[in-house]
Amino acid sequence: MNYYDTVRILVYLLAAAAAAQTAHYQFAFDQDALSGAPDLSHLNRALAAADRLFIRNGHFTRVGEDLVRNTEDDERIRLFGVNLAFGANFPEEKDAVRIARRLRRLGVNLVRLHHMDTQPDSSAANAGSILTTGPFPSLNPIAVSRLRTFLDALKAEGVYCNLNLKVGYVFRPAVDGVPPHPAFPTQSKPLHIIHPRMVELQTEFTRKVIDALRLRDDPVLAMAEIENEASLVREWQSSNLDRNLAGDYRSIFTDQWNAFLKAKYSSTDELRAAWGASEPDGPSMLTGNWIIERSSDANGTLERVEGEAVPTLRAVVTQKGARFIIKEVGFSIVESQPYVAEIELRIDATAGVTRNINMDVKQDVSPWRQMTNRTLTLTSQWQKFSMSITPTWGMDGVGRFGLYFEALDFPLYVRNWKLYPAGRRGLGASETLETANIGLVGETDIGTTSRTNDYLLFLADRDKAYLDAMLAAVRDSADPWVPVAGTQMSYGGLLNYDSHDALDYQDNHFYVDHYNFPNVSWDGRDWRMRDQSNAGSGMSAFQSMAAARQAGRPYTVSEFNQPWPNTCAAEIDPALSVFGAFQDWDSIMHFAYSHGRGWDDSVPNGFNINGDWTKFATVGQAAWLFRSDAIRAGLEPMRIPVSKDLRLRATREKRNGAIGGLLTAVFGFDPNSLFVHPAELVKDGEGEIPEAARRKAAAPYVSDTGETTYDPAARLFLIHSPKAAGVLGFPGGKKIAAGAIDVELAASARGFATIVLTPIDQAPLNESRRLLLTNPGHTLRTQPGSNPARPQRIINYPNTTDWWTLEPDQVGKPSGNLNSGSRPIWMERVEAYVTVRTPAARIAVYPLDGAGQRLAQLEARDIERVESGFRLHLQADGAPMSPWFEIVLE
Repeated sequence: MNYYDTVRILVYLLAAAAAAQTAHYQFAFDQDALSGAPDLSHLNRALAAADRLFIRNGHFTRVGEDLVRNTEDDERIRLFGVNLAFGANFPEEKDAVRIARRLRRLGVNLVRLHHMDTQPDSSAANAGSILTTGPFPSLNPIAVSRLRTFLDALKAEGVYCNLNLKVGYVFRPAVDGVPPHPAFPTQSKPLHIIHPRMVELQTEFTRKVIDALRLRDDPVLAMAEIENEASLVREWQSSNLDRNLAGDYRSIFTDQWNAFLKAKYSSTDELRAAWGASEPDGPSMLTGNWIIERSSDANGTLERVEGEAVPTLRAVVTQKGARFIIKEVGFSIVESQPYVAEIELRIDATAGVTRNINMDVKQDVSPWRQMTNRTLTLTSQWQKFSMSITPTWGMDGVGRFGLYFEALDFPLYVRNWKLYPAGRRGLGASETLETANIGLVGETDIGTTSRTNDYLLFLADRDKAYLDAMLAAVRDSADPWVPVAGTQMSYGGLLNYDSHDALDYQDNHFYVDHYNFPNVSWDGRDWRMRDQSNAGSGMSAFQSMAAARQAGRPYTVSEFNQPWPNTCAAEIDPALSVFGAFQDWDSIMHFAYSHGRGWDDSVPNGFNINGDWTKFATVGQAAWLFRSDAIRAGLEPMRIPVSKDLRLRATREKRNGAIGGLLTAVFGFDPNSLFVHPAELVKDGEGEIPEAARRKAAAPYVSDTGETTYDPAARLFLIHSPKAAGVLGFPGGKKIAAGAIDVELAASARGFATIVLTPIDQAPLNESRRLLLTNPGHTLRTQPGSNPARPQRIINYPNTTDWWTLEPDQVGKPSGNLNSGSRPIWMERVEAYVTVRTPAARIAVYPLDGAGQRLAQLEARDIERVESGFRLHLQADGAPMSPWFEIVLE
């Protein structure tokens, strides 16, 4: 076990010990009765014609009462949103108004209508989709009617909508009139971009949906997204393109590729000269000397299979644990020299069973730096898997090629392993423009730089053709103002700047501690998490988002979460709201409010805010922090030029959404500078990268507005603006100052807190007379069948020390149900002392119930007058237990 593993496991064990001693109290919110201090309804007003949005100076803007763009009454707007998914988009008429009002009370002014197309209804009455199972696009009239009613309710409550178009629909050849495919890919991606008939059907769908919902010139339509998490450029970088190019789809794509080349080059000779000569491949560097690496709690065997025509290995995990790897080690990798890794694998399972394992190339010594990796889905049939690498750094005799499968419950068979230097390929001897027989550049093909660049530009061109066709359908059906995005920056990377050239804004997604499914994808009773804190782990997801923003366009993050039951998840919404406001983004959208119409289930499940009381207490504050003037945009934006050559290099190196790493490799960019200054990338910009982006920032990182501090060593993100104060992360036993507050955790607390103070009356904190103070803990459901009722515990995933899951509630499954559970809900008690610095002479502090109403105010013993204000004892013994408090000052 290496040093880093030891430290990580020690941290997890200490956290587990603290969690085991943490007290919980029962608490639930009443969303329909919410009023008083936490009610943010005043932020919204009913939408009218003056509220139609357009883009001005790179931001979303209200057109104003004169209904004319680019005039004096235009008003910039920020949008704090939530996602609805699947059937949640279609509430019954009796629920439409109350759900819209729930969202308004939370300060939400945008709903992203997501996964409307994914599960077409065989019965229209089900209303789980905008589609029926008729030929695409057959609209579901009941779902359409419900959604239009809901849009009217949202509009009355001042909530816009973000219309998602292509998300999850899977084309059916026999029904939709598209060519057959041996194994139609999930959500039809990326074939929906390639085939002309599919593109035509999607533009028809776009027009029909917008017409049926009567969205033309309707101010409720804030924006539209064409496709979710898909692009040809991304699929090539992620090794997901080649395996889906089969039959007519490959033929059509090859024809499109040859037409692209013929339009660019006048002759085969010109093309051959441009691409350059080919080079031969080198020999494999693997010797067949595979060995096992395992953690102390894991065990297994590795043996050669006799009687096979080619050398074959059989690996079996006999005891599951934290780590079980088979690997070859000891080879060298030369920087910038392309390599290809190949292997054939199968599992000894019955037909139809699949399992996932991981493959990578990395250092076999500290710091175990990884060059490339891939998740593999195995079946009972032999499959060939490949990865290509053009390394940006080298390894001298310490290379490692490994397979990771600590949770695999079937024997694994391995053969035909190779890792070899790849020769760069130009135009083949028999390939010509005239015969239109020039082959595609596969994901593991190593072309000359010019050949690869041409192929990447072709992929971006096909992405652009699809996006432009869909854009035209939106413009024709809605209006020429509505802002339109394509896909997310993390699904394509910098070449999205080219494919999205005609579109209006850029979007992105991220998750902190997303669920991991070690065996079967999305098995709700077999999942695990790291229980990772964002503030405690470097806030790298925030850095990745900030490093992708394109200058001159609105920037949105339409999905983010730190999903339940992560015990640090209360931090995500207020932290992102503050960081996003500082970076001057235009919208953030929590994923999700709900995935279905169980509006009153009131139990935490999956990604949903509805029932996740950990986050609920601070969502309203987060909305206000992002939408108001509480946090100023950074004063000194870093404008970073990204040339066409750089965009192509990023894609050749398969960086995808890892743009910050590219900027570091090329310019010496310091990602920690993003905590000090906002950033924007300038497509085809000129000049040098700003000195502030290269200069090594010194921790703790204080924003150039002086309103936030991030201290990675202390694992703390602090808010200290005139209108907001907060301590997010691990104060431990220390007294932490953050603007208008000091925070000290009591000995009973486990060391983590999300404590945020905001004014109810919109005044600066030192002038405010009414304040909202939140102090939520993590939440747990009740263990089914427990008597007396007790929380369903967070435990280690079986045979691991650094993965976590819920206590099982079904025999034979390792995890508690991720998707539903039992009440009552238990919230972690976070006992704390919070000093509120104020010139006020008197103070009254009211814990609030789940509807935001005052409970008995804190007694004198829990309020101490100090020199700078008042020191409050929150969640003290004998006091009403609550995650939020109203403070009244005189």
